[in-house]
Amino acid sequence: MNEEKIKEIYSNLFEFVSLFHRKFGTSFRHGTDKYNCKKNQNRAIMIIGKYGKITPTDLGKFLDMRKGSLTSLVDSLEKLNLVVRKVDKEDRRKTWLHLTDEGKSYLENKKKEIEKAVISQFSKLNNEEIDLFLKNIREIVDIFKKI
Repeated sequence: MNEEKIKEIYSNLFEFVSLFHRKFGTSFRHGTDKYNCKKNQNRAIMIIGKYGKITPTDLGKFLDMRKGSLTSLVDSLEKLNLVVRKVDKEDRRKTWLHLTDEGKSYLENKKKEIEKAVISQFSKLNNEEIDLFLKNIREIVDIFKKI
């Protein structure tokens, strides 16, 4: 294993995450709608929407949140009628998080908002740069799935 290359990967990942948040982070911050969701609430809604249903434990891993903080987050989303907890039919010890219809509608609106931000940023690139970015991001995602 080449330690120097791995250190460079780490450095580039850190820079990528920083740049991503600088370019697109505003889309995840406080909204101007009636829900006024915070960044982690928006991230949770995006993750639950992607998977359809998810356990609180897995959501906590995705968000890097501890149990107490995650419980407060899910409680707040339930109060907004965006998320619902459902007990597993086969294992009553297991709870699933689902988006409500209102949550699904909120997610679609949030996706459109983020899409506008992405289009705005990437419209600064030429077609070759967009193709290269797309090719590389696909490869990065595939590699991340392997590790």
